[in-house]
Amino acid sequence: MELTSPKITCLMECSIDGRIDEQRWSPLFDPIGEGNPDVYYETRNMIDPQVALIGRNTVERNFTSNKFVADTFTKPTSFKPFLGIRKHEKLTAVFDAHGTFAFESNSIWGSTLIVVLGEDYVSEEYLEYLRAREISYTFAGGDGHDLKKAIDSLYEDFGLKNILLAGGGILNGSFLKAGLIDELYLVLYPGIDGLAGGSALFEYQGQPFEKPCEGQTLELVDCRVVRAGVVLLHYIFHKIEE
Repeated sequence: MELTSPKITCLMECSIDGRIDEQRWSPLFDPIGEGNPDVYYETRNMIDPQVALIGRNTVERNFTSNKFVADTFTKPTSFKPFLGIRKHEKLTAVFDAHGTFAFESNSIWGSTLIVVLGEDYVSEEYLEYLRAREISYTFAGGDGHDLKKAIDSLYEDFGLKNILLAGGGILNGSFLKAGLIDELYLVLYPGIDGLAGGSALFEYQGQPFEKPCEGQTLELVDCRVVRAGVVLLHYIFHKIEE
């Protein structure tokens, strides 16, 4: 059946207390020397997404901290998506409303880069910078938080139907609140972080009275111990009919 909208699958790995900074996890109990199984990437290969969605903090922590600087700020007159040269089969879309990073090329982790921007924050100078490097971009509304608009563009302008949401927690939380996640694969590592306030799977930046998962339920469709105590959970999201 032909998809009329993209499928969004969230894939994350966490400790048993829901934390995602793997450098803080307790060591793997491995009495027979199996080693830490790479269940995350095995599952990612199984999902075989066309594009992975990540947030600004993930890029800054793991890829680059180089910032874009310009002497002038010119407000763009057009917010039409730009499709640069695609060097790789896979793509990575970075949600960066303000146009923070001075990417050196349109490749990131062996995939082709797309930047998702906020119309109210980005300058024409930054868009020119991206175009000069054949870096694709599109927009998520004025403040960069219109996730539905961004996903529609990835589907309609870039032809992307199988989308992987790969965090971090803030981006995951925003997609959760928007009700845009179709499935969740959770790789549960048998270790603990234990410190209060650490980065978690879903971190919607809202008010205390808000419930980001309101109107949604999770159906567990698979649960299995892979090896070395690592558990893979698979859930499907359902919308509650009003």
